[in-house]
Amino acid sequence: MRKHPFVAFVSLVLLIPSSQAAAAGGNEAASGKAAVNVPPGAAALGYTKRVINETPSVADIAPGKNGNYKWFSGQWYSQEAPSPDHYQTHSGALTLSLGGDLVSMPRDFSAGRLPLLSGADGFFVEFDVRLSDNDSDHWPAVWLMPAEHDGKRDHYEGDPAGFERFMELDVDEGGFGPGLTGTVHSTEGLFPKWKHVQNPNNVSSIAIDRSRKHTFGASYDPVRQKAAWWVDGKLQMSASSPYVPAVAARQHFYLIISAQSQGAKKPYFMFVSGVRAFAPPSAPLPER
Repeated sequence: MRKHPFVAFVSLVLLIPSSQAAAAGGNEAASGKAAVNVPPGAAALGYTKRVINETPSVADIAPGKNGNYKWFSGQWYSQEAPSPDHYQTHSGALTLSLGGDLVSMPRDFSAGRLPLLSGADGFFVEFDVRLSDNDSDHWPAVWLMPAEHDGKRDHYEGDPAGFERFMELDVDEGGFGPGLTGTVHSTEGLFPKWKHVQNPNNVSSIAIDRSRKHTFGASYDPVRQKAAWWVDGKLQMSASSPYVPAVAARQHFYLIISAQSQGAKKPYFMFVSGVRAFAPPSAPLPER
């Protein structure tokens, strides 16, 4: 991961007339439905339908590789999954110790309890995260991968045999700079000689205290073929083609939470107290 100049963030302020807000509140009260707090990153794209709304806990983690659970320990390509003692619930937050690695997709790529996010529809996803301390060796990561990248399905018509194409969207990674590191990866080719490009403006120079809770968000917009990154409701940077590949609109994305190290393997805890995702109102996923 390389360090690059920061692209200044732009704050988005959404103004709603008080009469409209009052009417909306009255309608919600009448229906008995709580108002959905749409974050600026989702509202900027009109992605107002909340399709994931989680306060993760240890009870959500599968005891094995598959099943009707929300989270699974270890990547599909890992020889050995992190042991259950990497996870606990502390003060209402799912807590990962160094080496913890959770994905929302079962190992056999069957349906889990959390939905896949459709690239065709577009989405915004955000994670509430804090760390036990700010050491630069810590490498917390919240990111997304396509279910099609399973060694079998990310091959498309017209491509040579064995040729793969996929997008990885890193919402945030720690340990690469003073602030958010948000990266979109476009990968294609024949493994292991993949061709890989990523956005060069991926490291923010605005320092954050990772021992305090922050909300890290990222969006994917298939219409504009664009990704954008947010911290605590403020836009940090964006990227488009060639870093955001067109094939992403044909893929379906699952969530990943990892507590990694930059090399020294200094112990720490990663506290995740919320995970939310938003899609367009027309998306077929149910609202949550």
